[in-house]
Amino acid sequence: MALAFAVVRKAPLVPRARGLSWARSLLGTAAMLTTFYAVGSDELALGDAATLFATAPLFIAMLSPWVLGEPTDRALWLVLLVAFGGAAIIAGPHLAFGSLPAAAALGAAVFSALAMMFLRKMRSRAGREAPESTEAIALHFGVVAFLVFLGINLFCFRAPTGEGWLWLGATGLSGGLAQLAMTQAYALTEATRLGALSYLGTVLSLVGSFLVLGERPTPLQVLGSLLVIGAGTALAWLSARSISAPMVVKNSV
Repeated sequence: MALAFAVVRKAPLVPRARGLSWARSLLGTAAMLTTFYAVGSDELALGDAATLFATAPLFIAMLSPWVLGEPTDRALWLVLLVAFGGAAIIAGPHLAFGSLPAAAALGAAVFSALAMMFLRKMRSRAGREAPESTEAIALHFGVVAFLVFLGINLFCFRAPTGEGWLWLGATGLSGGLAQLAMTQAYALTEATRLGALSYLGTVLSLVGSFLVLGERPTPLQVLGSLLVIGAGTALAWLSARSISAPMVVKNSV
């Protein structure tokens, strides 16, 4: 997907900040490995795994002041905690976290948070005339992850069925587009704000399970969705206020 977009847009394919690119790609690959391990284990309920994955934006908020120099204000912390609570309600965890898969799920959240912050550093214009190419970042990550997973599959590969290939193709297409969109997004606003918005994915998953899989959400899950949507609305309002504030000061001068 990244290569196709780069050819059409004639975008650079080699990242300039190679150290940051390797850090982002390796951390992202580690997040994928630990995510798949946690989700594929019978020792950890899916709701528990989803709740642990949902801590990633909280880690971004905690580490952004040191890694990115982007402070997290109190109002944003409140939005994050409300959104996390909503995501946890939707996932319906059993709160049985005492296992290696649970540690892997928590590790995935930490790896993902660090990868997103390095991505933010790469896409930031600070110190450079132009940000890194979105396609270059996504392609480097895709190639690194592919080689790591290829090495693992040399020892345990099992070919999917015909229908499985179709679902894998659809997943790859969606994931490729998501990577490009996410990479572009981290050039536009602070990492903490994007972390809060990522909780909307939990709500969309719930809606998808209702429309596609025929599952029926419980009243608690609906409440959790409303909390996430409310937190996203509050985040949008806070973002608009932070953008308009400098304009008011400038006009008053």
